[in-house]
Amino acid sequence: MKRAWSAIVGLLIVLTGVAIPAAAAPVAAAPEVVTIDTGQLRGAHTADYRLFAGIPYAAPPVGELRWRAPAPAASWSGVRDATVAGPSCSQGGGPIEALSSGLAKSEDCLSLNVSTPLTLPENGRRLPVLVWIHGGSFTGGSGDTYGAGPLITDGDGDAIVVTVNYRLGALGFLAAGALDDGSGSGNYGLLDQQAALRWVQRNITAFGGDPDRVTLAGESAGAISVCAQLAAPSSRGLFQAAIMQSGPCSDAVPVEEANRDGDDYAALHGCTGADAATCLRALPVDALLKDPVTKMVSGGEFLPTSARAAVRDGAIPQIPILVGANHDEMALWVYLKYGVPLGRTLSAEDYRDALAGAMPDLTPEQVARVERQYPVSAYPQPALALTRAWTDRILSGLTVEYAALSRTNPTYVYSFDDPAPVGPPSSFPLGAFHASELFSLFSLRDLGWLYGVATSEDQQRLAGDMRRYWSRFTIEGTSNPAGLEPIPAYNAAGPRIISFRPDGSRLIDSYAADHQAEFWSSMPPVR
Repeated sequence: MKRAWSAIVGLLIVLTGVAIPAAAAPVAAAPEVVTIDTGQLRGAHTADYRLFAGIPYAAPPVGELRWRAPAPAASWSGVRDATVAGPSCSQGGGPIEALSSGLAKSEDCLSLNVSTPLTLPENGRRLPVLVWIHGGSFTGGSGDTYGAGPLITDGDGDAIVVTVNYRLGALGFLAAGALDDGSGSGNYGLLDQQAALRWVQRNITAFGGDPDRVTLAGESAGAISVCAQLAAPSSRGLFQAAIMQSGPCSDAVPVEEANRDGDDYAALHGCTGADAATCLRALPVDALLKDPVTKMVSGGEFLPTSARAAVRDGAIPQIPILVGANHDEMALWVYLKYGVPLGRTLSAEDYRDALAGAMPDLTPEQVARVERQYPVSAYPQPALALTRAWTDRILSGLTVEYAALSRTNPTYVYSFDDPAPVGPPSSFPLGAFHASELFSLFSLRDLGWLYGVATSEDQQRLAGDMRRYWSRFTIEGTSNPAGLEPIPAYNAAGPRIISFRPDGSRLIDSYAADHQAEFWSSMPPVR
């Protein structure tokens, strides 16, 4: 029972084919020991792939290095064991923490994991690399949650996968005047991700990877991070393609406002005056995890403008982008409030209040319009009406982002439309909820056994197809696996996207209509 509950809770937030070789080139067994710029590493060979885990890519961000840009990792002598993942970054309690329940939590957490095929080309050809940024609302999660074995063994060609830890919550995103060194405070978690990308540039050749063919990918907060890296001038050239799953290109708080808010945060912890920074760096970790701080900061050297503004203005590198979302994204949040068995359910009488709570930026008149557009009488349950209205508001806004991306970048758009993916017991059908597509890509720690038992043959075939799409995009920057429907470049004048479905994936041109984009265009955009 404990294992099942761990799987269910972790699933809530993971918040969540046949390989076609490029050529019949000679291959060799990949070595267990590699040499990188800080020393030698001994990895592990599983039955299907090679893994190097817990590799430090930066110095521990503790003491005087807390709330500073990541510093270089120290070298070591001898051969370092790299068979066990490093600690997850410090994070608060609650369901998100279940994502990394199997690992210790520590401020000393800036490590990454490298997974490769068991064999590597002997002809000098190097493999493309996918760098994965985990989700978890910037308050939880761990790179080690995402086992890369399925992407490596079931992909449409060989690739290497790197999964990354980065600072979370206040430790990763607190901005304050006391911490501002002139380059802008905040965004430490994003700077960690950039440091990991620089590590890949320096070291991935030791594992057989190509530093000139790096795809940066992420889901939820990870996708938000990918777009921020697209907007960051100093990240240019560190990756050559991007994948963004269920996470928008976001606004950011101007540094002056963020510093004021951070100084108030510091004062609440008794840290004021000339010694405020020293005081903050001396606080126990637990005191910093109670109140999440997760806003990105714009106006400094790292992020001069918000990611949303950069995309709108075409100020991002012109690289290929694979982007998409799930058909019923917000079902996860409706579930947490109204769907847990034996818990509270949503009544028709409370529907309007639930809409107002989900969309607090709308006026009462606007909420009434939403209620008329999505009447509770049109749905089997009020929770489904709330899910549809809330999800459509989010996804209709994404069509604006897709159009903006496609003006400057080759952009390929998907929708994950499995009506009954692996999910927790619920009082209403969840549909393709937030993060449910991840089972089709990764082996999720503590959850893989549930996936293998609970999926149909059609869902397993869909998972194999999606792994081929993702790996093919990593290999060549387009998503056209042999024998499968190629995803066309997005054209806002006549948009077609791929709908991933267990009964057969297909191209659709009805995405905006399906999510009532015309209605939502008359409402304030989500911020």
